[in-house]
Amino acid sequence: MHDLADFILNNRTKMKFRFQDRKAIFYTDQEMAQQLITQFWDFWTGSETVDPKFSKLDANTVGCSRLPHGKYQYQVHLRKDAQLHITETQRTNLLEFLDRNVDNCLVSNTHVLDYLEAKNPYCWGGYFYVKEEKFLTPIYMMAQEAIDKVIRYRKVNNGSDKKTTR
Repeated sequence: MHDLADFILNNRTKMKFRFQDRKAIFYTDQEMAQQLITQFWDFWTGSETVDPKFSKLDANTVGCSRLPHGKYQYQVHLRKDAQLHITETQRTNLLEFLDRNVDNCLVSNTHVLDYLEAKNPYCWGGYFYVKEEKFLTPIYMMAQEAIDKVIRYRKVNNGSDKKTTR
């Protein structure tokens, strides 16, 4: 366990990882993957490579075959200390905007929802989804200082999505 923690700390800028159930899942390039496999051979259960269609995406763009919840192109992450960066009026305006646009915005994170509804005075970080880019402008106007990052999901079609002509 200590070896894994050391490996993650030493290489955290070159990879992303998550823990799911009893597994550690790493996202990295082929060279780092080979190093991981070599160092942790006894624990390795298999690996998958990313489709080359996803290789030309920028840092805040995620390639996917299906958009989150089937329709949302953007994930807006709030800072963990968002309450220090926006006023009560801005918080209320953001909540009202998201409530008015329920078909185009989805707050699925309980920490964000509790903060926006004033059930909790602290944000604790989190995210919400936005369907189209045109909805980002008013969100930026209301809460720009509280936004940590915006991730764009880009749907990459595979061959099965092509229409056939007969």
